[in-house]
Amino acid sequence: MERELKMQFPAGQAKKLRESPFLASLLTEAPHTERLFSTYFDTDDLALYRCGASLRVRTAGDHHVQTLKTNGSPRAGLYEREEIECTLNGKAPDPAALPVDNLKDSNIGKLLRDADLVNRLKPVFVTEVERSVSLLRLPEGDEIELALDEGAVKAGEAAAPIREVEMELKHGEPDHLYQFALDLLETVPLSIGYASKGSRGYELVVQQHSEPVRAEPLKLKKADTVEQAFRRVAENCLAQIHGNERGVVSGHDPSCVHQMRVGLRRLRSALDLFEGVITAPPFFQEELRWIAGELGAARDWEVIANATLPTAFDGAPDDTHAAAVTQAAREIAKENRSRAAAAVDSVRYTRLILELTRWLHQASWRASLNDDKRATLNRSIVKFAGKTLSRRHERLLKRGRNLPDLDPHRRHRARIAAKKLRYATEFFASLYPKQVVRHYVASLSKLQDDLGWRNDVVVADGLLKTLASERQATATGVGYARGYLASRVAADHDALQVLWKRFRRLSPPH
Repeated sequence: MERELKMQFPAGQAKKLRESPFLASLLTEAPHTERLFSTYFDTDDLALYRCGASLRVRTAGDHHVQTLKTNGSPRAGLYEREEIECTLNGKAPDPAALPVDNLKDSNIGKLLRDADLVNRLKPVFVTEVERSVSLLRLPEGDEIELALDEGAVKAGEAAAPIREVEMELKHGEPDHLYQFALDLLETVPLSIGYASKGSRGYELVVQQHSEPVRAEPLKLKKADTVEQAFRRVAENCLAQIHGNERGVVSGHDPSCVHQMRVGLRRLRSALDLFEGVITAPPFFQEELRWIAGELGAARDWEVIANATLPTAFDGAPDDTHAAAVTQAAREIAKENRSRAAAAVDSVRYTRLILELTRWLHQASWRASLNDDKRATLNRSIVKFAGKTLSRRHERLLKRGRNLPDLDPHRRHRARIAAKKLRYATEFFASLYPKQVVRHYVASLSKLQDDLGWRNDVVVADGLLKTLASERQATATGVGYARGYLASRVAADHDALQVLWKRFRRLSPPH
């Protein structure tokens, strides 16, 4: 199993990295440089790609190595995946030569046993890099191979630059690898490596950008302890966050911004949910609030530009100047999307994710706990979940009294309570009968969606008001849109009343 942390560095920073005193202090032998030419092979219908794997033949001088890699699961740039390789006498691939017994029952294993596969393989893209390799030994004794790559990936006429630092843990603990990366951040402004060279090559081939990634279904076990459940929940949230990072940075699909923001909200809710037994450093909540805010600004304007205004101006008179408002909103949305991309691609975000992943992997919360608190971590998640859901259910009932008639501030507090209850219910759903959970979550979701929509209206009203004051040409259209939104909220009063009454009759899963 390969354990490799991949980071990206800005153009023009390779020399500074190579000559870093920090790296020099850890060297076990002089670095060596080589030029690598790798050809990636697949079938006409991209059978390997569809199995979540890549097959390459890498050439360095007269030496040829064939490598099969599975996609694995990247976490904060750390790739844990199968890597199987063998030497070849030439540049042509030979899948039958790979020792793949441990993959025999997988889809890729079955494909590799196809005797005709070798005849169907053809080059699909190449990478050309100059690689500087250093062998390092950390103070704790861990051994790391650091490879600094500069070059490009090419597929036909399409190409993309490669500027990567790969840190492969040859021996030692992953958390030490994360600390090494954090120390390296002080040398060069690195950012998370969002995709392998193989993944980037396939992006050029299929001409597809990263799609938004929703949260995977979370399965807790009734035998889990509180601590085990927390780790499963947090890792599930981080997987959704990581899955959308590249899409946010590329800026091609606003839905990636939304899904990454959802992942961050879920993670913040999880930290709050377990706060009584597992305390996260204040730094995490502060920085998570910062990155969520950067994404939130982009998301708010995307909703206004692509949902709120088109609905408001549908059938509006010509003298509302709707086009001016819509154009201005789209320009602002684009600007905010660019700022969100820069934030996710920043050193600040990189440091947050590295620190957070390391804290989770090390279970660093244990260091500050006394014996009683540690015993709490080992208690049943079932009892913890039951008490938590009951408490959060009661909090929502309390904050939601006379819900349809609450002022925006109190309604916002009720919305937050509903959101936290829904996340908690979804986290613990696998501990209860499916039908009970499904009915409860369905009712809660409809209530939360209505409250969320009302909150979007409040946010939109404030942003549009500011827009009108800053761009006079939009004032007439903004006034029309704000009036339309106010009428929608008024018309929703009875519908919210029905949703609230239905929910109040329910009890949380038990």
